[in-house]
Amino acid sequence: MNSGRKMDEARVRKAVTIDANSIAEIYNHHIAIGGSTFDTQHWTEAEVSQLIGATTPHAWFVAEVHEQIVGWSSSRPHSTRHGYRFACETSIYLRPNATGCGIGDQLQTHLEQHCREAGIHHAVAKIISDNQRSISFHQRYGYEIVGIQKEIGYINGNWCDVTIMQKVFA
Repeated sequence: MNSGRKMDEARVRKAVTIDANSIAEIYNHHIAIGGSTFDTQHWTEAEVSQLIGATTPHAWFVAEVHEQIVGWSSSRPHSTRHGYRFACETSIYLRPNATGCGIGDQLQTHLEQHCREAGIHHAVAKIISDNQRSISFHQRYGYEIVGIQKEIGYINGNWCDVTIMQKVFA
């Protein structure tokens, strides 16, 4: 949480290759603290550069405050199978000092605008069930819980449930 400290308005834009290191840093922090991803291998700048370079429906956005990347969001295909071509999985990650400031809201707004413009019909968010803050955030944007996968993930010696949320764009 931001401890009540107000952060300046962020500028949200499409991510470019030079943002790859900052995106990796933010994600790697979340790997290290746990609770929001099952990844254990840190992302490299090269891997993120490749992800950013993918074409629609892929999309990566970054939020900047005073020219520092403080968060990112992405839309990636839900599956490579043809029948899922109008579905995506979304993600948002922020630096610790950027939570509670509305930056996630700005990233989500840009992400949803991209989804609509790209012809995406269905967005999925898969959230570790203990992450109530993320679940509540998605519910504010009209995502609904459609299921919980019990003990599907195993990390740090613990079984974890995953909450599956969806939003259908009209």
